[in-house]
Order: sequence, then structure tokens, then C-alpha cells
Amino acid sequence: MQVLDEENKVYYNFINSLNSESTRTSYKYGLKKFMGYYKLDLALFLKLPQEEMSNFIMKFLVDQKISKVYKNLMFSTLKHACEMNDVILNWKKMKKFIKTEKTGNEANGRDRGYTHQEIQTILDFCDQRIKNVFLLLTSTGFMRVRYIL
Repeated sequence: MQVLDEENKVYYNFINSLNSESTRTSYKYGLKKFMGYYKLDLALFLKLPQEEMSNFIMKFLVDQKISKVYKNLMFSTLKHACEMNDVILNWKKMKKFIKTEKTGNEANGRDRGYTHQEIQTILDFCDQRIKNVFLLLTSTGFMRVRYIL
């Protein structure tokens, strides 16, 4: 039997406790982004004092200009990593730092539809099949202008 070193054990606890393959993929991505932001690995991050870990997470959630859904993914990823490695933090407090970013495309707080000029510009570059799909989506309201980072 192979004995895992500290770094591999921490990651092993995190990744192998996930049941769904899609969750595993999303959490891997979220963890990679967070750890890349601070240039740390998971084992080193989990060895930090609790207050410092909380500050890192809160600063990340505030500084990132990303959607609320993406911030929730990052939050859930970090919470899962900490819980699977027996690190206790005040998650209720940190959840308060997840705010919706204003993109400038809202109408009454919601995403807006495309304008006629924007639709015409997009249609100028499409072939007939794409035009049909695009017009169907815009006319049914399933398509909204959003910024995705």
C-alpha cells in the first residue's frame, strides 16, 4: 500500500469525497483558480491560521469581478476542501461577502435583452442556420446579454 505525503493526502481527501464527476470537474477548476490567485498549494493553504485563511477567502470573493454563481462555486469548493480536511472556519460570515456584480447590462436589476441594433450586427456575421437559432432564442427570451469572465 502506498503511503500518501501530506500534500497528496489533503488533495485525496478533497477530490475523492465528491460523488459526481461534474462536481469533481467544477471543484478542480475552482480550486485551481483560487490557488493560482494566491500562488499556494492546498496543503500549504490549509496549514495557515484560521483567521488568515478566512481573510484570504473573503478578499478573493470581494476582489474578483465575477458573477454571483461563480463566487458561490468558489465558496463551495473551498468549504468542501476545508471540511474534508478537518479545518473549521466561520462559513456563515464568509458567505456574506458574496455580492452580485453590476455589469451595466441590467434593466430593473435583471439582465436585459438584446437591442435591435445588436441583433442586426450579430445576424450580419451568421449563416442561415445560426440566424434561425439566434432569432428563436432572442424572440423567446432565453437569451440575455451577460458578461462572462
